[in-house]
Amino acid sequence: MYDWQKLTEEFRYYLKIERSLSINTQEAYLTDCRRFALFMQEKYPDVTPQDILPMHADAFVNSLLVFKGKDDETKLLQAASQMRIIQSLRAFFKYLLVTDVIQRDIGRLLDVPKLPQKLPEILSDSEIRRMIDAIDASTYFGYRNKTIIELMYATGLRVSELVNLKFENIVFKEEYLIIKGKGDKVRYVPAARKVLDGLKVYIDKYRSDIEVKPKANDYVFISYKLKNKMTRQFVNKMLNETALKAGISKKIHPHILRHSFATELIRSGANLIAVKEMLGHSSVRTTEVYINLKTSDLTAMMEKCHPFYRKD
Repeated sequence: MYDWQKLTEEFRYYLKIERSLSINTQEAYLTDCRRFALFMQEKYPDVTPQDILPMHADAFVNSLLVFKGKDDETKLLQAASQMRIIQSLRAFFKYLLVTDVIQRDIGRLLDVPKLPQKLPEILSDSEIRRMIDAIDASTYFGYRNKTIIELMYATGLRVSELVNLKFENIVFKEEYLIIKGKGDKVRYVPAARKVLDGLKVYIDKYRSDIEVKPKANDYVFISYKLKNKMTRQFVNKMLNETALKAGISKKIHPHILRHSFATELIRSGANLIAVKEMLGHSSVRTTEVYINLKTSDLTAMMEKCHPFYRKD
């Protein structure tokens, strides 16, 4: 029996050192590849990396994807899961190729499924303002939560980027943030003056008086109870509780503020490449999902931009 598991452990160092991927991405890739290694050892014990064929990888992917129902959400989940698994396998086979374990790149022969068209769930500007108004900003907790919502909506930060925001990342004078995103890629994100003013009040009036653990001294947003930097789970819980108070029944998650940020920009005519850079997307294809606007949005844009549609 070939020891595929040993290869996956060696793959870990490749992801960390050569690819410089985030810890979350590394773990996702490794989880998929460990499952693949176990699958090969159980189903094809005599197959070595030199003998592997695309059919083996396809059989593995199909063995994981057992979904019930044919609604759009289920189809989206299935396609997204397939895409993630195939991306993991492609990275793994690429590693095997560059280390001369295999002689051809099997990953290139795997088909990536086409995701069904589905617009991201968003909050309207009025809904976000209702959430902000539902917060009692006279307390540390309230002002902190209000600042978080305003900052995420104004900049499109990922929740991981928010909780890892440090004082050194805020350039108040020039009105922008220095953000280290996926793959340690650095980008510069403009921030509205009124949002930065609120952030400064939070830092000077509230954050400065909070006792924190030494390792959390540099982080902007702190969990009062843990005395440590805030967690993604807390932000998710806070947003859901705030939405409930505001009478919003939509399914809330931190990414919804990022979606709302991008959608507002595209609807208002922002350049797609500029939005891509602000979101930190590696490809404009990822940003293109926000182009799928409602008919009313497209009509309004045509009336504004095309001479045949103008009413003057």
